[in-house]
Amino acid sequence: MRALFHRVNQALSGFCGALMFIMMVLLVVDIVSRTFNRPIYGLAELSVFVMMITIYLGMARCEENREHVRLELLLDKLPTRIRRPFESVVFGIEFLTVLIFFYAVLQDFIKAYQTDESVLGGTMEFYLWPVKAFVVIGLVFYLVELAFKNLGGFQGGSKTDPEVF
Repeated sequence: MRALFHRVNQALSGFCGALMFIMMVLLVVDIVSRTFNRPIYGLAELSVFVMMITIYLGMARCEENREHVRLELLLDKLPTRIRRPFESVVFGIEFLTVLIFFYAVLQDFIKAYQTDESVLGGTMEFYLWPVKAFVVIGLVFYLVELAFKNLGGFQGGSKTDPEVF
């Protein structure tokens, strides 16, 4: 199961790279079109949506590789047997926080889908529920990665992360 999830994270990471390229193209086209007084409305808003999708779909891969920002100045200096309880408490707080955030985002997605919530980008209307669906999916992968990473640490770690605990 862990190996499958690792491959899914890799695929999502590649997809996020492609989305970053698309976001860059959207912004360049927006700037160039505005330079020639022929703006294409909605490109800046669309690039923000692409950026949001990229961020949330990439969170699980960042957690898998321990690339999230963490304050480890003191923890790294502690011996392993003393550090583990602290890391367990941090994991509990982190997991609970992300779970609460996931619940709120899920509720927001459901509301946006039911009401066809949208935003105007110039003269174009963009529905928000597709973007919020990607946020929900990204948070699901992030929660699963948190569980794999931290609960696996108590069982000797995983093949994809030799650093776990």
